[in-house]
Amino acid sequence: MEAWGCGYDSVKILDIGGGFPAHYDKNIKPFRQLAARLNSEFDRLFPKHIEILAEPGRFMVATAATLVAKVVGKAVRDGKPCYYINDGVYHTYSGVIFDHCKYPVKAFKKGPTAISAVYGPTCDALDTVSLAEELPDLELGDLVYSENIGAYSHASSTHFNGFPPAKVVHINQ
Repeated sequence: MEAWGCGYDSVKILDIGGGFPAHYDKNIKPFRQLAARLNSEFDRLFPKHIEILAEPGRFMVATAATLVAKVVGKAVRDGKPCYYINDGVYHTYSGVIFDHCKYPVKAFKKGPTAISAVYGPTCDALDTVSLAEELPDLELGDLVYSENIGAYSHASSTHFNGFPPAKVVHINQ
């Protein structure tokens, strides 16, 4: 059934909102495929005079930032390496809580890896970045990073437990 048979004759603008996928990993299909599908449905369901608006914030900015954090603590729990970093879910990794995003934590350091847990600095059990990252044996002061963390992350950072949000460094290429 066409939308126009439902009494929407006076509609001039259709806002389809957001939710456009960001290229977080190889499982995300190219945006072109989504756009082709959307355009096909717009053509099928709506007359040509309708103006279509979208809110592609995440799609536009997710890949605009990479987080770099420092290992500030280390432990072994039940045989599993656990790393505490100076950023967490109350800060740049807030998407883990708010959006259920998974931001893979990678190390600059090379070497044999093990499944490791990564926690934020706040001593709060909720401050869990990941329970399953493939990381080498890291030491205090080593750096880790997460790519594609530009959407909504820093915007929802807090000063929880006295830890300030991450410093943003702009790099123009």
